Amino acid sequence: MTHRDLEASLECLGELASLRAWVDAQEAKLLTRIAELTVGALAADGYGGLVAQEYGESLAAAEIGSVLRIPDGSAGKLVDQSKLLVTFFPSTVEALQLGKISRRHAVAVSQECCGVPEDEIPDFEDQLLEVARGTTVAKLGHRARRLREELHPESVGKRRERKVRDRSVLVEPDRDGMAWLSAYLPAEEAYGIEHRIDLTARALQCPDEQRTLSQLRADVFSDLLTHTCASDPTVKAAGVVAAPSPSAWFVSSSGSSSRAFPSGAQSSGFASSAGQPGGSGQSAEPGQSSGYRGIAARVFVTVPVLTLLGGDEPAELDGYGPIDAETARRLAGHAPSFTRLLTHPETGAVLSVGRTRYTPPKDLQDWVRVRDKTCRHPGCNRVAVRCEIDHTKPWSQGGETCAGNLGAFCKRHHMFKTLGFWKHRQPVEGTIVSTSFAGRTYLTRPEPYGAGAYSARAQAPPPF
Repeated sequence: MTHRDLEASLECLGELASLRAWVDAQEAKLLTRIAELTVGALAADGYGGLVAQEYGESLAAAEIGSVLRIPDGSAGKLVDQSKLLVTFFPSTVEALQLGKISRRHAVAVSQECCGVPEDEIPDFEDQLLEVARGTTVAKLGHRARRLREELHPESVGKRRERKVRDRSVLVEPDRDGMAWLSAYLPAEEAYGIEHRIDLTARALQCPDEQRTLSQLRADVFSDLLTHTCASDPTVKAAGVVAAPSPSAWFVSSSGSSSRAFPSGAQSSGFASSAGQPGGSGQSAEPGQSSGYRGIAARVFVTVPVLTLLGGDEPAELDGYGPIDAETARRLAGHAPSFTRLLTHPETGAVLSVGRTRYTPPKDLQDWVRVRDKTCRHPGCNRVAVRCEIDHTKPWSQGGETCAGNLGAFCKRHHMFKTLGFWKHRQPVEGTIVSTSFAGRTYLTRPEPYGAGAYSARAQAPPPF
């Protein structure tokens, strides 16, 4: 390889970045147009202006999310960013289209301009575009915050009062049994939390400690949120009644036993010990709770019965996916209750769950949630335990209350179905065919359940 080859490769990379920026500019325009067309279609159907606007933006996000195979929330964010750019910041869109800035730079410019006095926006935008052409998004944001403070007539305290209403916590699954947990908080709280975690982690360092500082920080963070202590309000103390603890639901995948696991008392759980991953090095004193409260109420952990007996087949954490057998056994050892679902030992297909009536019995609802895992609207990732169980063919139209006519839908997408914007049918149990407001058809199947399910479903032909 010569220096000329390296230079040519870098030049090509720059051209690709410019091409990507041009595509992003066209996408922003197209997403804005789709949102406008959806609102217009609702208005043409007789919906009032405000109703058409509200439902139209939601339906546009649902349509776009299904096409791009992303959740409605992500699609809605794309639409909002695109409308903001295209409607109010044509200079930024032009810079993006010419490849002078990236999409992330363009979004940062438009968002930083929000709240700046209207007569100051053109000059503010020009200054940010000049910075954006030669620096990273992070440095652009830093420069923008300083410029905004110089130009903004409203104090930062008043603006903070509005933004603090948007505080939230987000969990994102990652590979190999891991996940990311992030929080949107007031800056002083976020930095205060980080400082406390860092000080505690450093205090645990000693010659015998094998964990790195990063690992200690993560373990301290986890322990502070998941392990009980003497001052925890859910811990029983003399003369004090304990508050109800969250319950973890464990589903045993068994093809032989017909006996349900008994429901137990509140678990004392387990505490991380010194030198072990996931622990701060502190153990519970006698009489104190060492409960592990990381599994929230109504979250399913599906554990194959052979895994409970010492096997190596992975279990499944609802909303995430496979977890290792040792973790499953450790969680199952402290489960306050079990729900048994009889399944075929080879294919994982359900053999028996229950009854037929308008309101699904509890065991049938449990099975549908375990089967579907998430909302069945295309692209929606809301976990099934937070969804409503709905008939795909309405009860009033002769639909039965059975596993083959029930599905998990979040409130938003249940509403779309109820209002007739989206239609669903279930030709085979678990396989749902959805028809969107625009008339597009999508097929969704639940994640395979149990051993052998992947190969069995791979051979099944489409139901239409």
